[in-house]
Amino acid sequence: MSCKKVFIDANVILDLFLDNRPYSEYSKEAFFHLQKNNVELLTSCDLITTVYYVLRKYDKEKALENLSYTLELLYLIPFSNYETKKAIELMQKDKNFKDLEDTLQYVLAKENQCDLILSNDDDFYSPDIKKINTKDFLEKLT
Repeated sequence: MSCKKVFIDANVILDLFLDNRPYSEYSKEAFFHLQKNNVELLTSCDLITTVYYVLRKYDKEKALENLSYTLELLYLIPFSNYETKKAIELMQKDKNFKDLEDTLQYVLAKENQCDLILSNDDDFYSPDIKKINTKDFLEKLT
């Protein structure tokens, strides 16, 4: 599977740091593969706060260390009213877009020409950018 830009969803980032999650090992391996192959990794600036919110419940200092590490690996995509409005309009036009956060992530991935969205959320809807979970991603490599 060849790609130059991959959008990383919050659940994949969380998998890197929380070993008790079902996709944790797959996410780590997928992330390592993408880095090794010099794929540009992107995520949304708001997902970082989501990741922090979850990680701080375990250990606040470690959460901050993990975020610092994450910032070395991923490019954070900023967004504004424009992208938010676009996400809202998509949800109004297409009922398959059910979650505002996921729809906003889709808009950002599309506007940044991502080839792939890596997400372990089965409900993440992406009509024209391939979305795959980390387990399936690794299986496609073999």
